[in-house]
Amino acid sequence: MRRATRRSARKRALNEMSRLSRYAALLALLWMIVLTGRIYPQFKDALRVDGQLTTVEDYVEGTCGERLGPGAATCLAEAREAAQHLLRREQGRSILLIEAPILVYLAVYLLGRLWQHRAAAPNV
Repeated sequence: MRRATRRSARKRALNEMSRLSRYAALLALLWMIVLTGRIYPQFKDALRVDGQLTTVEDYVEGTCGERLGPGAATCLAEAREAAQHLLRREQGRSILLIEAPILVYLAVYLLGRLWQHRAAAPNV
């Protein structure tokens, strides 16, 4: 009788965890959709400089806008290289921000399944 009661309690807990898991996955999916729609338009050429979003061209122009002569070509090359580095870093942050909830969900889900597996294993 006790065994049947424990099994019933486990099944209820599993059903409750399954329902919670579905809601968490849905929330993570909605987060990804909303942030993708918000970040995607500026993803191609927006970078953050001193907390302000700017385009790559504006960054290069602001860095080397008034230089003339041979120093201008060197400045432009260095500024473009720095802008590409900043752009890649900003894109990486954006992708991590978009994917973070699903990664957290996956980690929690796997830990929960491991916990359930250990709880269901017969005690020796």
